[in-house]
Amino acid sequence: MNVTATNHDDVSAKLTVTIDNADYKDKVEKQLHNYAKNAQVPGFRKGKVPMSMVRRQFEANAALEEINKLVSEAVNNYISENNLRLVGQPVPNPVEDFDYKKDQLSVEFEVGFEPNITIDLAKYEAPYFKVEASDKEINTSIENMQKRFAEQVPQEEIGEESFVNLEIQQVVEDDAEGEHHHAPKNATINAQTKEAFELVKGKKMDEVFRISKEELVNNEDLAKQLGFSKNEVDHLHHNELEIKIKDFYGLKDHELNQELFDKVYGEGNIASEEALREKVKSELDEYFQQNADVHFVNKILEQIVKTEEIQLPENFLVKHLMFTNQNVTSEQQAREILEREKDQLKYQIIEGKLMNDNEVKIDYSDVLEQAEQLVRNQMAMYGIHNLADEEVQKYAVEILKDQNQLQQISSEVAMAKLKDVILEKAKKNEKAISHDEFLEEIKNKVEDTADNAETSGN
Repeated sequence: MNVTATNHDDVSAKLTVTIDNADYKDKVEKQLHNYAKNAQVPGFRKGKVPMSMVRRQFEANAALEEINKLVSEAVNNYISENNLRLVGQPVPNPVEDFDYKKDQLSVEFEVGFEPNITIDLAKYEAPYFKVEASDKEINTSIENMQKRFAEQVPQEEIGEESFVNLEIQQVVEDDAEGEHHHAPKNATINAQTKEAFELVKGKKMDEVFRISKEELVNNEDLAKQLGFSKNEVDHLHHNELEIKIKDFYGLKDHELNQELFDKVYGEGNIASEEALREKVKSELDEYFQQNADVHFVNKILEQIVKTEEIQLPENFLVKHLMFTNQNVTSEQQAREILEREKDQLKYQIIEGKLMNDNEVKIDYSDVLEQAEQLVRNQMAMYGIHNLADEEVQKYAVEILKDQNQLQQISSEVAMAKLKDVILEKAKKNEKAISHDEFLEEIKNKVEDTADNAETSGN
């Protein structure tokens, strides 16, 4: 068995795999004998099927299976031994006059691979924003904590600041046949759920009123605010619903005291308002700076894409598109798709090259750590800041059992490590700005990107 390469250019080649009949003949014979021993064919006892019949029916498929194994192994070994970083997967050329009985067979594949380039990060530079949280943002974050742990305050009547708990029950008609047991639905509404809130204005505690199924059918927003999906509304069994006001109350923001500090950050970790503000500022600064770091890295990568000469294996990619996508039926269609995706392909090649040259590697411990951080971030959204490490890890392990989540988080880890490399090696033009100014910078970047896309589309 032998593999030879014929280069079309610097980024594409034809691989020819040549195998001798002797490379697979014995394995095919073994398959046939195993089948003959175990086959149950009408008219023959087990193990007594004539070898001529077995060979006639199964030899071709057995040979093709063994040939495919050998060819795949040969191509993969060649790619690995020659350190080829493929763009897409090998595309087989049609085989004419395939005859597995010949003394020698040749199978050809087209391959495309990344160009051999060197990227010097030190020659690239971009604005690097140092973003600090303002007093306004710190105050807003603390106010949100107070609202998250707000105290329910009884009220004598429903007002604009009220939260109203409702119990909603289908009304069974007097002449309805059979037994009807429909569990009540509960909903909490306030002034933000405008349509539902209009129903309860002026009503009293325990007051009961009715609405029709037709009202929910005609007002999807009202249905959602009362907790009904469109499918649930469509499958309501009765024409009226009875709504009871179970409770209503106002919310009083939690006092800025030790009890709040302990609820948010765990007992004894924050002992004063000053310490709270310092903690909040450090968290906001870290979050803002993470976004600023990503902005800097993206700016550097954009420059690299525009500056570096990245040769793509275009002819191969056209073949690859036509081979892998049944909806691509012509070379012209494939070239149009390729033209739209060129920048993204170059971007991926650059990322891969930077990771490879800077030995960016990840292992399971990196991925688990990232998943644990994801869990902590999700818990923080619900005001839980002090979940035990063992619990965090348990949830993280469950997340990573999902292959899509595992792949997504692994990609995030790889990009985070590449980000660190770029932050270390590319030149930073540091500039201190407020978070509002940073958001304006991001907004302008998005608008510029949209304008450029519209221009190129025209």
